[in-house]
Amino acid sequence: MLNHIILLILATLASRDVGDCARILGLFPHTGKSHFMVFEPLLRALAERGHHVTTVSFFPLKNPPSNYTDVVIEGAMQDGLSSLDMSMFETSTPLMKVPLLNTILKNIFEMEMSAPLALATCKSIIRQSSVIEAFKQKYDVLIVENFNSDCMLGLAHVFGIKAPIVGISSCAIMPWTYARFGLPDNASYIPLVTTAYSSYMTFIQRLDSFISKLYVDGMYHMIQNKERSVIEKHFGVKIPDLEEIGKKQTSVLLVNTFPTLNGVRPTLPSIIEVGGMHLDHSRKVLPSYIEKFLNESEHGVVLLSFGSLIKTSTIPKYKEDIIVNALSKLKQRIIWKFEGSAEEGTLTGNILRVKWLPQYELLQHKKIIAFISHGGLLGMTEAISAGKPMVVVPFFGDQPANAEAAAVAGLATTVPYIELTKERLTKALDFVMSDETKSNAKRVSSIWRDRQADPLETAVYWTERVIRWGHHAPLHSPARDMPLYQVALLDVIATLAVAIFILLAISWYILSKVFRLLFARESKLKMH
Repeated sequence: MLNHIILLILATLASRDVGDCARILGLFPHTGKSHFMVFEPLLRALAERGHHVTTVSFFPLKNPPSNYTDVVIEGAMQDGLSSLDMSMFETSTPLMKVPLLNTILKNIFEMEMSAPLALATCKSIIRQSSVIEAFKQKYDVLIVENFNSDCMLGLAHVFGIKAPIVGISSCAIMPWTYARFGLPDNASYIPLVTTAYSSYMTFIQRLDSFISKLYVDGMYHMIQNKERSVIEKHFGVKIPDLEEIGKKQTSVLLVNTFPTLNGVRPTLPSIIEVGGMHLDHSRKVLPSYIEKFLNESEHGVVLLSFGSLIKTSTIPKYKEDIIVNALSKLKQRIIWKFEGSAEEGTLTGNILRVKWLPQYELLQHKKIIAFISHGGLLGMTEAISAGKPMVVVPFFGDQPANAEAAAVAGLATTVPYIELTKERLTKALDFVMSDETKSNAKRVSSIWRDRQADPLETAVYWTERVIRWGHHAPLHSPARDMPLYQVALLDVIATLAVAIFILLAISWYILSKVFRLLFARESKLKMH
């Protein structure tokens, strides 16, 4: 019997694909913890399947597998975005009240914040010996975050890494990514990821989307050029345009979206939607004091959390009073993630403020009946998975877009932070706690979870597929390698226009000749 078991194990090992036990390099230069929370389960799953994973990031894994190596990016920059003071969202200028200028100025402001961060991170990374040593090894595939920087692509080229790239995005596809795969990015129905628009836009919204996309796309390519210059100057070499490196080496893009929540977008075989990849279904045990608070609530509990990035304890006093006054009138209890609270929470009336909470486990609890969120994609994904309706108070980035998408799906309503009042919040809570909205949330959740495979399994499969076939199985559109005038058929249209013009000119010439002959003949007949 033992011999049979040994033979079975050996046969299983012998039958493993060549893609198994690959050498993988993960590159994540962004300082946002919530971004890395999306990627971490995939990296851990790949390591647990036997691959040798090396990760360059700001966030080392806790209890990593033995074949997982962390290369930690050094520097204080990771602390710079660990929390945002809520008072910074209080300011508003007269120009910001003009509908078209509002989002255009917002997009400019956010890109102006993002650009220096990407460039400063690039300048720091290229001088860190541990990062450079990681690039000197051989790899079968790279997993690279696709967000606001392509610095890592330049470094890979400097060190001769030609392995195929699996791009990965923690949010919807960024506007500058579409061209990398030859994917259409039509501003008439694909809103900019940082705007609170759905696919069904008004004229003003389409105009805004078009202008904003031109700006952010231009700004991103400016960042690419600056990163390229930084790399060339530091290493004393010439490298291709970073966009071209991305086009040539990127095989697929894993995107943390799914149509049920994020809306339908044009796609390609190389665009793999894996929204919910980060969800941990292990159902961790809740702290006893939170479990007790939940179970003793006769009418259910509302969960309030603005995520890991926004520091709720910095909320201005008058806004805190607005929230407290609205929530204290409810018959339901409230659990509020509030960093200034005691270790085991501070209970005031029906509101329990806690410093930390297991958000996904709480959302799955039967006593949680609604979720007040900031619109971060991770929290919204957890809520839709659990079938909980939401009041979304968006602040920046993709949060307004996520909020609008959830509202269109029928399980949320939006209250912009700058417009937050007791009346607006109360009305929003009445809406999401209605029987109709609760029913919508459960239906949308069922549709969201109805897939061929678990999103993490899907992400693992496509990563290993790239390992197996590399550049030999291209999945991008031919449009990727065509100039704009060919994609838009401008040469064909111009040829047809010239042909029609020539045809009309010849026809006019012939007709004019015929009319002259007829006129001359008629004149001769009149003379006789």
